[in-house]
Amino acid sequence: MSSSPLIIGLTGGIASGKSQVCKTFVELGITVIDSDQIAKDLFDINSPHLQALRDKFGNDIFLADKYLDRKKLGKIVFSNPEQLLWLNTFTHPLIYDEIKQQLSSTSSSYVIIDIPLLIDSKGDISARFAELIDRVLVINTSEENQLKRLLLRDDISSEQAHKIINSQSSLEQKLKLADDIIDNNGSIESLKTQVEEIHKKYLLLIQIS
Repeated sequence: MSSSPLIIGLTGGIASGKSQVCKTFVELGITVIDSDQIAKDLFDINSPHLQALRDKFGNDIFLADKYLDRKKLGKIVFSNPEQLLWLNTFTHPLIYDEIKQQLSSTSSSYVIIDIPLLIDSKGDISARFAELIDRVLVINTSEENQLKRLLLRDDISSEQAHKIINSQSSLEQKLKLADDIIDNNGSIESLKTQVEEIHKKYLLLIQIS
């Protein structure tokens, strides 16, 4: 058995069900590293990285209490590919470094890293993550279901929801790079069952590696 954990890169479009999948892995005793949460923590009110965002986007992306207005920032970058590229280029190395730090302290037999933007809009995985992860796990969700869940979950317009979805890699691009697939077009019970089956698969892969 390898001394280092098997590292799974979990990805899927926005509102594809990543949170529920991660919750189920946690219930199975597996460490989950949430890159979205890392990004939020990196840009908390006391973060030294906020100044770079202020310099780039101005004071309008901050609330009266000086917290980052993530919805306003999202409207800016998802409407402007160049701004989105700048933000991703700035934040991704910071997120990667924190992921590496968290990996160094885990004792889990395998680790799930939830990375929504693991596969970019060109259909590629960045070199740093390609070297880090062992397998890619993709959540397969139709765009129709994504839209329904996104509009129900977030206070945004249908137009904004389409912009967010279209700014990400397509489902076809994700599935092309998938080692494992979870279908989330059905019930929560079906989703949990699939996670449990993949969990067994990963434990078996660890035993024979």
